[in-house]
Amino acid sequence: MATKSAVLAILLLVAPATVTAQNWVIQGADRFFRVDAATSQGRRGPIVSGYIYSNWGQMAGNMRLIVEGLDSGGQVTSTSTAWVIGTVPPGGRTYFEVPAPRDAASTRVRVGSYDPVGRGQ
Repeated sequence: MATKSAVLAILLLVAPATVTAQNWVIQGADRFFRVDAATSQGRRGPIVSGYIYSNWGQMAGNMRLIVEGLDSGGQVTSTSTAWVIGTVPPGGRTYFEVPAPRDAASTRVRVGSYDPVGRGQ
């Protein structure tokens, strides 16, 4: 019996450990939300602002946006995240304003994550 335990312990020590990155992005969020954004100059530098439109039948809160800076060829040069203040009502829209990536030819904004609000939560 001790031999089986020793072999198991050795296998656990020798077996390669696998580490996976946490993926907090909700796949398919673009089915429920559309982002209309533009870059402009704000008081403290460039900003990305616009609206998040919902065609989802439930209110969404704790929404996090992914803001990507793109070069002139459309390749991602920087990525940041930003929280949306407030909630996005079902079938409605919510305004957002976040810092723009510096030195980007253009930007792309998409919903990364959100939490359903209401329905007993």
